[in-house]
Amino acid sequence: MRYRLIALVLMMGSHVCSFSQVENTVGTIALNPQLAQSGLTLMYPHNQPNAMLINLCGDVVHQWTNDESRRPGNVAHLLPNGDLIWAHRNANNAEDAIWAGGAGATIERKTWNNESLWSYTFNDSTGRFHHDFIPLNNGHVIAIAWEKFDSLDCIAAGRLPENLTSEGMWSDRLIELAPDSLGGAEIIWEWRAWDHLVQDHDSTLANFGTIADHSNRIDINFGMPSSATPDWLHMNSIDIQPGTGHILLSVPTFDELWIIDRNDSEAGLKWRWGNPEAHGIGGPEAQQLHYQHSAHWLDAPYLQNSPDYGKIAVFNNRNPGATGPYSSAHLIQPQWIDSAGTFVESDGVFVPESFDWTWTAPTPTEFFSSGLSNFERLPNGNNLILSGRTGEIFEFTAAGDTAWRYRLPLQAGLPIAQGTAMGINDNLLFRAKRYPAGYPAFSEILSELNLAGEPLELNPTPVEACQPCLLTAQMIETGAGLSLEIENATGVFTVVWSDEQGTILCDSISFEIDGDCSTQGLEDGQVVLATVTDQNGCEAIVEGVWLVFSLSERDHGFTFYPNPANERITIKGLTPFETVRLVDLNGRVLSTAPFVGDLHSMVWELPQLRQGLYFIQTRNEQRPIVIGPR
Repeated sequence: MRYRLIALVLMMGSHVCSFSQVENTVGTIALNPQLAQSGLTLMYPHNQPNAMLINLCGDVVHQWTNDESRRPGNVAHLLPNGDLIWAHRNANNAEDAIWAGGAGATIERKTWNNESLWSYTFNDSTGRFHHDFIPLNNGHVIAIAWEKFDSLDCIAAGRLPENLTSEGMWSDRLIELAPDSLGGAEIIWEWRAWDHLVQDHDSTLANFGTIADHSNRIDINFGMPSSATPDWLHMNSIDIQPGTGHILLSVPTFDELWIIDRNDSEAGLKWRWGNPEAHGIGGPEAQQLHYQHSAHWLDAPYLQNSPDYGKIAVFNNRNPGATGPYSSAHLIQPQWIDSAGTFVESDGVFVPESFDWTWTAPTPTEFFSSGLSNFERLPNGNNLILSGRTGEIFEFTAAGDTAWRYRLPLQAGLPIAQGTAMGINDNLLFRAKRYPAGYPAFSEILSELNLAGEPLELNPTPVEACQPCLLTAQMIETGAGLSLEIENATGVFTVVWSDEQGTILCDSISFEIDGDCSTQGLEDGQVVLATVTDQNGCEAIVEGVWLVFSLSERDHGFTFYPNPANERITIKGLTPFETVRLVDLNGRVLSTAPFVGDLHSMVWELPQLRQGLYFIQTRNEQRPIVIGPR
């Protein structure tokens, strides 16, 4: 049985569907294949061990599995060759020395077939991996990790005692891992936030200075109220520009994005944006980011033709509003002066002054996720937004039209039935990433993809665009040309006639002499194709042979049908006992029969012949016939 649009390559066609009948609560809730970006979406849901690729119908087409005792920690990245690098941890955190949201432990690279290539674990009393990492083109990985300092170290560095707990502080560091030949990795580079501090309350302690004069340093006493807990910075995303070595970090407790230079580690922060108050300039009114997530550059090779190439995309979680908090998505465009090796500033604040692009829901407070979540701009210009606390993924066009809507059908990590009502935090999802159909990994392993896949939810009810295709088409000879009998088409359908070289000949349901389409230039016996596509993207292709028909021949003499034929034909219009012959293109007689039918009609069983063009002859006339496969 054929299915609509579930295969990766089929998502590239032109399709239209209606959402009016959709009542799904989970899985694919809405799909307009004509608008959606073709490709597969990578998900690594909380509260279960596996990472998976889904198609637009919500079917899992590939999965990387882990031990049932493991949980995400927190992201997975699909590499161009089909390998996956992911972070995971033990589900039981009772014995962990450091525990907070986003905690990880092991970073591992696996093949497409789930074989482990290397892994590295960091989770002990000194610190642990958390939240995010970024693969480098050379096979290395740069990961975010906590670094633990006791209270005395913190006070000596200038931290106010009232901002400390008995656990001290967990600052953040970046660790670059280089895989070794033994299935592990070694640390070859690191960057520590602790090396770039500033404080202005005690000149006798380390890091003293005027905060506003040191935009490249980190105020050890700044942070939202939650930073009085040990998890001070809570970095939740990392990205890198390979050409420049710039590393982009999201620091939600500062409500800022930071850029550091991989090649100039001692310089501190090269750019910071979102909350000037974090470095001593301005007040709360200047703040633009609010506990943001998933900051990344739009610099993937498949985005090079996008007008937004090189900008920063970010999900802004906790905007304050007059009627309640809401979430938004943004693009930001920093300005880098290569000759000076600096980013542009204005009055002590890095540019731009505001977002390059902003999205909020029509009623802003109707879209809110206090944590997790991400936003990305897709190659076709669409926007993909994940509300992480509700496990909902939305894809919409620049005009705001819905292309795809999906809700993760897991509750506490287990599949639930279609129709189940879901609540906040039932189906947590840290990030959702769309890899377009042309992503190199898919060409490498396309033969191994189960393109149909299986839905995650129980008792699935596919949306209309994902239901089985029942469309059929049959070509018939009308005596004046060719026409189609079409059955089980959904909604409006289109017909395109073409020759074997793909040249478009006609777009009418029939292809006849004196019809809507020109038949000039067609040769007797030429193969033509008719492609029928219905409203939901189902496609049927049928083949026929064009014959030279004349209007005078249609008005007298004998007739027969069907044409094309395969096993038998019915002949009418001859006198009894007149001989009928079947001949090939060279005039050789292949079969004969006397016309003995009742009422000038008889059924003639044809011999088994190769598919092609032949002729039915009588004493005075000759008619072409196409013999098709039996």
